[in-house]
Parts: sequence; structure tokens; C-alpha cells
Amino acid sequence: GSGPLDLGLEPPRKKPSARDDKDDTHTLKEAMRLTVSSRPWSEEDDRKLAALVARHGPKGQEPLEKAMKRSWGAIRSRIQALQTKGAIPRPGDAAAAAAASTAAGGAGGRPSVVKGGGGGKARKAAERPSLPGDAQLRRTEGGLVALEATAVDAKLWAGAAAAGWTVVEMYAGGSKSGNWKYISPAGVPCKSRSVAIELGGDAAQAAAAAGREKKAAEKRAQGQPEKGPSLTKSRAKELVGRLVEVYWDGEDVWYKAEVLRFDEASRAHTLRYTADGYECEEKLSDSSWRGPLPRPTARTAAKRSREG
Repeated sequence: GSGPLDLGLEPPRKKPSARDDKDDTHTLKEAMRLTVSSRPWSEEDDRKLAALVARHGPKGQEPLEKAMKRSWGAIRSRIQALQTKGAIPRPGDAAAAAAASTAAGGAGGRPSVVKGGGGGKARKAAERPSLPGDAQLRRTEGGLVALEATAVDAKLWAGAAAAGWTVVEMYAGGSKSGNWKYISPAGVPCKSRSVAIELGGDAAQAAAAAGREKKAAEKRAQGQPEKGPSLTKSRAKELVGRLVEVYWDGEDVWYKAEVLRFDEASRAHTLRYTADGYECEEKLSDSSWRGPLPRPTARTAAKRSREG
């Protein structure tokens, strides 16, 4: 015949597996209903968050993300939920601010007392805590701490404030840890003083150099040694394993020390002083130091070992 041979048997088929029985596909409506599970908030997390908000404010994104180790969206949603419950005060709520301050003190912070009843003065005190007793500080309209004109000049260079430069803390509470941003007259924020000086142009660089020379001259007149050479990150790492000399102003003596380690986060070196083996951390960028000292030759090292 001309057609396929029909023997009355079914053709072989692939055996279904248990995996084929499970259908993990979804319709569009089902997919839209799917949610991503996240780590639940515990009571301890809520207390910690309340303490952080009391310290940095509800908009302190950077310190809150760093401390809570969660996304900013999750933190912001939780703050709103706790504000609804009254665990975190809303702006202008003096009574809740006092309760949150007390809770923050129990979680490791320092409790603060809001004096007065529910009047406007109490609300203002709750929203914007008073500044430390420093005439060189002020508050911006957003509630951040900023430097007055004389402090801006001292921080940057003479005439910076008159040129329109401002110095504001990076986030609420950042001034306590020395985290400042330098804002140009055009509104460009700079994260470091060196970047601000470079952006300021020739006049700023000349004024900054004159300021450094003035400070150095004052130290020389007082008989104090100047700060050591400036340290970039690469140069700071190169000092590890080398010998330097550090000036101790309390004893008016230069001491030799071996550089053991460098911590990039704190920008501090771990030193071991050769005189007595004392180890400590030193920020050489803020100290009077000199070096690195020349490496000893093989002959000198052998002589020292024999003498030892």
C-alpha cells in the first residue's frame, strides 16, 4: 500500500514527571497580586527606630539606613505607621515628642524634657531643639545647623562668606560628628573643603594658602612644630611598615613609632612606639609628624641586633 503501516498499537509517548504536574505560571491578575515578603519589624526594631528618629529626625535618610540596615522606602513606611500609632511624634506634636524622647533615652539615647503645655513655644522647641552655646552656629529654614559668617571663613578661607559660600551639616545631627557640606554661591554642594577650594578658583586657593601660612607662622612663633605632610589615601597606605616620628606636645619630644596598620574608614594609623612598645591609634593628618624615616641598611640592622 501507499500509506503508513497500521499495526493497531499506540505510538510511544514521553512519561510525565512530577515536575510537569506543577504549574508555576500565573495569569496577569495573579502576578499583580504577588507580593515580595520582607523582614518583619519587631518591637526592638520599633524602639530603635524611634530613638534614631528622635536623634536624627524623620528625614535623616543616611544615618537611618545605616543603623537599621533596611531600604529607605521600608523605613519611611514604618515611620508613618509608628506616627499613626503615636510611637513617633508628628511635626508639631509636643506631647508625643516628649514621650519619644523618653523612649529614646531608654533605648540608649539621652532623654530630653519639653517644658510647657501644648502651646506654640513647646511645639517649636520639640520641632527644633536649641543649639549648643556657640555663637558661631545658626539654623537654616530646613532645621539644619549651619555656620555663621566668621566660622565659614575659618572653615574655608578669608572672604568665603562674603563671596556667598555657606557651610551646613550634611544631615540632621551631622555637625556633632563633623559631617559638613560646603555650598557654593551657585548652590553647588561640595563634600570636602579641598573640593570647595578648587571650585572657588584662583582667589579661593590663594586665600586658603595664605591662611595655612598664617597658622604655620603662629605655630612657629609659639615654638610648636607644624602638622606633618598632607596624606592621600595611597600615601597613608604606603606608611604601613615604615618608621615615623610623632611630636608629643605635652612632653615636647619627638618619638619614633612603627606604623602597623591603616584604617581607611577612620583615616587613623595604628602605631607602636619603639621606646616602650606602646601601641595606639593616631590620626597623622591631625598630628605633628615627620617621615617616613629611611629604611635601615642591612649593615645597620645587623649592628642593632648585635647591640640588642
